[in-house]
Amino acid sequence: MRFCHVKNRCLVIRLPREIDHWQAEKIREESELMFLKACIRDVLFDFTGTEFMDSSGIGLILGRLRQVRPVEGRVYLFGGSPVLQKMWEMSGILQKVTVLDTIEEMKEVYE
Repeated sequence: MRFCHVKNRCLVIRLPREIDHWQAEKIREESELMFLKACIRDVLFDFTGTEFMDSSGIGLILGRLRQVRPVEGRVYLFGGSPVLQKMWEMSGILQKVTVLDTIEEMKEVYE
């Protein structure tokens, strides 16, 4: 299954229903390939259909933050249930990413 695509220098990662260590590793590998193939500045994580995420999902986000930092890129999070949002808050990543609340905000990132 493909999770990633690039649109206008933005890597869009559409996350699965559950993100555990195994899924996070598959997504990481796919996103690494996209960074090698395309000129990427920003990363957008779409959590719309995600119901569960363990700490490996936080690691996935932090890894993409490290990749875009040298090009002054940004990481965006969209969707996400209240439980996921609480996890983001507790992990401290909300100081490093931008949370998008609407589809219109999401489209502005890559259009």
